[in-house]
Amino acid sequence: MIENDQKKLNNLIMLISEIADIKDFDVIMDKILKSAREFVNCDAGSIFIKKENTLLFSYSQNDTLSKRLKLGQKLLYTTFSLPINERSIAGHVAFTGEALNIEDAYSLPKSLSYTFNKQYDERAHYKTRSILTIPMKTSSGKIIGVLQLINKTNEKAEVIPFNPDEIPYINSFANITAGALERAQLMRMVILRMIRMAELRDPKETGNHVNRVAGYSIEIY
Repeated sequence: MIENDQKKLNNLIMLISEIADIKDFDVIMDKILKSAREFVNCDAGSIFIKKENTLLFSYSQNDTLSKRLKLGQKLLYTTFSLPINERSIAGHVAFTGEALNIEDAYSLPKSLSYTFNKQYDERAHYKTRSILTIPMKTSSGKIIGVLQLINKTNEKAEVIPFNPDEIPYINSFANITAGALERAQLMRMVILRMIRMAELRDPKETGNHVNRVAGYSIEIY
Protein backbone atom coordinates (compact mmCIF):
# COMPACT_ATOMS: atom_id res chain seq x y z
CA MET A 1 0.00 0.00 0.00
CA ILE A 2 2.81 2.43 0.93
CA GLU A 3 4.69 1.56 -2.24
CA ASN A 4 1.58 2.18 -4.35
CA ASP A 5 0.95 5.54 -2.66
CA GLN A 6 4.56 6.58 -3.27
CA LYS A 7 4.23 5.64 -6.94
CA LYS A 8 1.08 7.75 -7.28
CA LEU A 9 2.79 10.67 -5.53
CA ASN A 10 5.79 10.44 -7.85
CA ASN A 11 3.51 10.39 -10.90
CA LEU A 12 1.66 13.40 -9.58
CA ILE A 13 4.87 15.38 -9.05
CA MET A 14 6.02 14.53 -12.58
CA LEU A 15 2.72 15.67 -14.10
CA ILE A 16 2.74 18.93 -12.17
CA SER A 17 6.31 19.61 -13.32
CA GLU A 18 5.31 19.08 -16.97
CA ILE A 19 2.27 21.35 -16.69
CA ALA A 20 4.27 24.14 -15.05
CA ASP A 21 6.29 24.53 -18.27
CA ILE A 22 3.20 25.07 -20.47
CA LYS A 23 2.21 28.67 -21.19
CA ASP A 24 -0.69 28.36 -23.66
CA PHE A 25 -4.16 28.42 -22.07
CA ASP A 26 -5.77 25.82 -24.36
CA VAL A 27 -2.79 23.47 -24.26
CA ILE A 28 -2.61 23.61 -20.47
CA MET A 29 -6.33 22.78 -20.15
CA ASP A 30 -5.81 19.80 -22.46
CA LYS A 31 -2.84 18.58 -20.41
CA ILE A 32 -4.54 19.06 -17.03
CA LEU A 33 -7.66 17.17 -18.08
CA LYS A 34 -5.79 14.38 -19.86
CA SER A 35 -3.37 13.91 -16.95
CA ALA A 36 -6.15 13.84 -14.34
CA ARG A 37 -8.14 11.32 -16.39
CA GLU A 38 -5.14 9.05 -16.83
CA PHE A 39 -4.34 9.28 -13.12
CA VAL A 40 -7.74 7.90 -12.07
CA ASN A 41 -8.44 5.99 -15.31
CA CYS A 42 -11.71 7.56 -16.39
CA ASP A 43 -13.50 7.82 -19.73
CA ALA A 44 -14.32 11.52 -19.88
CA GLY A 45 -13.98 14.86 -18.19
CA SER A 46 -14.49 18.61 -18.39
CA ILE A 47 -13.02 21.86 -17.13
CA PHE A 48 -15.23 24.76 -16.10
CA ILE A 49 -13.65 28.21 -15.80
CA LYS A 50 -15.05 30.70 -13.29
CA LYS A 51 -16.06 34.10 -14.65
CA GLU A 52 -17.61 36.36 -12.04
CA ASN A 53 -20.65 34.46 -10.69
CA THR A 54 -20.81 31.82 -13.42
CA LEU A 55 -18.93 28.74 -14.61
CA LEU A 56 -18.06 28.53 -18.30
CA PHE A 57 -17.96 25.03 -19.78
CA SER A 58 -14.55 25.55 -21.41
CA TYR A 59 -12.97 22.20 -22.29
CA SER A 60 -14.05 18.58 -22.63
CA GLN A 61 -12.63 15.14 -23.45
CA ASN A 62 -14.55 11.88 -24.00
CA ASP A 63 -12.91 8.66 -25.19
CA THR A 64 -16.19 6.86 -25.93
CA LEU A 65 -17.54 9.66 -28.11
CA SER A 66 -14.17 10.18 -29.79
CA LYS A 67 -14.13 6.55 -30.95
CA ARG A 68 -17.43 7.11 -32.77
CA LEU A 69 -16.00 9.92 -34.88
CA LYS A 70 -15.03 9.40 -38.50
CA LEU A 71 -11.47 9.99 -39.66
CA GLY A 72 -10.66 13.70 -39.50
CA GLN A 73 -13.63 14.62 -37.32
CA LYS A 74 -13.22 16.34 -33.98
CA LEU A 75 -15.21 16.04 -30.79
CA LEU A 76 -17.63 18.95 -30.70
CA TYR A 77 -19.31 20.27 -27.60
CA THR A 78 -21.61 23.17 -26.87
CA THR A 79 -20.21 26.03 -24.82
CA PHE A 80 -22.57 26.99 -22.02
CA SER A 81 -22.49 28.59 -18.59
CA LEU A 82 -23.79 27.63 -15.16
CA PRO A 83 -24.62 29.91 -12.25
CA ILE A 84 -22.46 29.33 -9.20
CA ASN A 85 -25.02 28.03 -6.75
CA GLU A 86 -26.02 24.72 -5.17
CA ARG A 87 -28.40 23.55 -7.92
CA SER A 88 -25.93 21.93 -10.33
CA ILE A 89 -23.07 19.58 -9.48
CA ALA A 90 -20.30 21.85 -10.81
CA GLY A 91 -22.02 24.95 -9.47
CA HIS A 92 -22.33 23.35 -6.03
CA VAL A 93 -18.62 22.53 -5.95
CA ALA A 94 -17.64 26.07 -6.96
CA PHE A 95 -20.11 27.51 -4.44
CA THR A 96 -19.04 25.38 -1.46
CA GLY A 97 -15.38 24.81 -2.39
CA GLU A 98 -15.79 21.12 -1.54
CA ALA A 99 -15.35 18.08 -3.80
CA LEU A 100 -18.25 15.81 -4.74
CA ASN A 101 -17.83 12.08 -5.39
CA ILE A 102 -21.00 10.68 -7.00
CA GLU A 103 -21.29 6.93 -7.56
CA ASP A 104 -24.30 7.05 -9.89
CA ALA A 105 -25.52 10.30 -11.43
CA TYR A 106 -28.93 8.78 -12.21
CA SER A 107 -29.56 7.67 -8.62
CA LEU A 108 -29.09 10.93 -6.73
CA PRO A 109 -31.51 11.36 -3.83
CA LYS A 110 -34.18 13.98 -4.48
CA SER A 111 -33.41 15.51 -1.08
CA LEU A 112 -30.11 16.92 -2.38
CA SER A 113 -29.93 20.58 -3.40
CA TYR A 114 -28.12 19.74 -6.66
CA THR A 115 -29.30 17.61 -9.59
CA PHE A 116 -27.71 15.93 -12.60
CA ASN A 117 -28.59 17.43 -15.99
CA LYS A 118 -29.34 14.54 -18.38
CA GLN A 119 -29.62 16.70 -21.51
CA TYR A 120 -25.98 16.25 -22.61
CA ASP A 121 -26.25 12.45 -22.27
CA GLU A 122 -29.45 12.43 -24.31
CA ARG A 123 -27.99 14.56 -27.11
CA ALA A 124 -24.68 12.68 -27.24
CA HIS A 125 -26.15 9.20 -26.64
CA TYR A 126 -23.83 8.79 -23.69
CA LYS A 127 -24.36 7.37 -20.20
CA THR A 128 -22.81 9.21 -17.28
CA ARG A 129 -22.47 7.15 -14.13
CA SER A 130 -19.68 8.01 -11.69
CA ILE A 131 -18.63 11.66 -11.34
CA LEU A 132 -15.78 13.20 -9.37
CA THR A 133 -15.94 17.00 -9.25
CA ILE A 134 -13.09 19.00 -7.74
CA PRO A 135 -12.70 22.77 -7.16
CA MET A 136 -9.56 24.30 -8.67
CA LYS A 137 -8.10 26.62 -6.03
CA THR A 138 -4.97 28.76 -6.21
CA SER A 139 -2.51 29.00 -3.32
CA SER A 140 -4.48 32.00 -2.02
CA GLY A 141 -7.67 29.92 -1.86
CA LYS A 142 -9.27 31.60 -4.87
CA ILE A 143 -11.44 29.23 -6.93
CA ILE A 144 -10.73 29.74 -10.65
CA GLY A 145 -12.63 26.76 -11.98
CA VAL A 146 -13.89 23.21 -11.54
CA LEU A 147 -12.40 19.94 -12.73
CA GLN A 148 -14.98 17.23 -13.43
CA LEU A 149 -14.02 13.60 -14.13
CA ILE A 150 -16.59 11.15 -15.48
CA ASN A 151 -16.97 7.36 -15.56
CA LYS A 152 -14.01 5.74 -13.88
CA THR A 153 -13.30 2.31 -15.43
CA ASN A 154 -11.63 -0.88 -14.23
CA GLU A 155 -9.43 -3.37 -16.10
CA LYS A 156 -12.50 -4.80 -17.85
CA ALA A 157 -13.56 -1.34 -19.08
CA GLU A 158 -16.56 -1.44 -16.70
CA VAL A 159 -17.70 1.84 -15.14
CA ILE A 160 -17.10 1.88 -11.39
CA PRO A 161 -17.25 4.53 -8.62
CA PHE A 162 -14.21 6.73 -8.01
CA ASN A 163 -11.99 5.53 -5.20
CA PRO A 164 -12.17 7.92 -2.21
CA ASP A 165 -8.45 7.29 -1.59
CA GLU A 166 -7.68 8.98 -4.93
CA ILE A 167 -9.50 12.21 -4.07
CA PRO A 168 -6.65 13.78 -2.01
CA TYR A 169 -4.26 13.25 -4.94
CA ILE A 170 -6.62 14.75 -7.51
CA ASN A 171 -7.50 17.56 -5.13
CA SER A 172 -3.82 18.46 -4.70
CA PHE A 173 -3.26 18.15 -8.45
CA ALA A 174 -6.21 20.47 -9.21
CA ASN A 175 -5.08 23.07 -6.68
CA ILE A 176 -1.45 23.17 -7.83
CA THR A 177 -2.28 23.24 -11.54
CA ALA A 178 -4.88 25.97 -10.90
CA GLY A 179 -2.01 28.41 -10.44
CA ALA A 180 -0.49 27.47 -13.80
CA LEU A 181 -3.89 27.75 -15.46
CA GLU A 182 -4.48 31.19 -13.95
CA ARG A 183 -1.09 32.41 -15.22
CA ALA A 184 -1.86 31.13 -18.72
CA GLN A 185 -5.26 32.83 -18.58
CA LEU A 186 -3.66 36.16 -17.62
CA MET A 187 -1.13 35.77 -20.43
CA ARG A 188 -3.95 35.27 -22.93
CA MET A 189 -5.69 38.40 -21.64
CA VAL A 190 -2.48 40.41 -22.09
CA ILE A 191 -2.04 39.13 -25.66
CA LEU A 192 -5.65 39.93 -26.57
CA ARG A 193 -5.27 43.45 -25.20
CA MET A 194 -2.07 43.92 -27.20
CA ILE A 195 -3.95 42.81 -30.34
CA ARG A 196 -6.70 45.34 -29.64
CA MET A 197 -4.05 48.04 -29.23
CA ALA A 198 -2.55 47.05 -32.61
CA GLU A 199 -6.01 47.25 -34.19
CA LEU A 200 -6.39 50.82 -32.96
CA ARG A 201 -3.23 51.75 -34.86
CA ASP A 202 -4.60 50.46 -38.16
CA PRO A 203 -8.21 49.23 -37.74
CA LYS A 204 -8.72 48.47 -41.45
CA GLU A 205 -5.85 46.05 -41.94
CA THR A 206 -3.92 45.19 -38.75
CA GLY A 207 -6.91 43.56 -37.03
CA ASN A 208 -7.75 41.50 -40.12
CA HIS A 209 -4.13 40.43 -40.48
CA VAL A 210 -3.97 39.30 -36.84
CA ASN A 211 -7.17 37.28 -37.29
CA ARG A 212 -5.82 35.62 -40.45
CA VAL A 213 -2.56 34.65 -38.73
CA ALA A 214 -4.54 33.32 -35.76
CA GLY A 215 -6.75 31.25 -38.08
CA TYR A 216 -3.75 29.73 -39.88
CA SER A 217 -2.06 29.02 -36.53
CA ILE A 218 -5.10 27.17 -35.21
CA GLU A 219 -5.36 25.03 -38.36
CA ILE A 220 -1.65 24.18 -38.25
CA TYR A 221 -1.90 23.28 -34.53
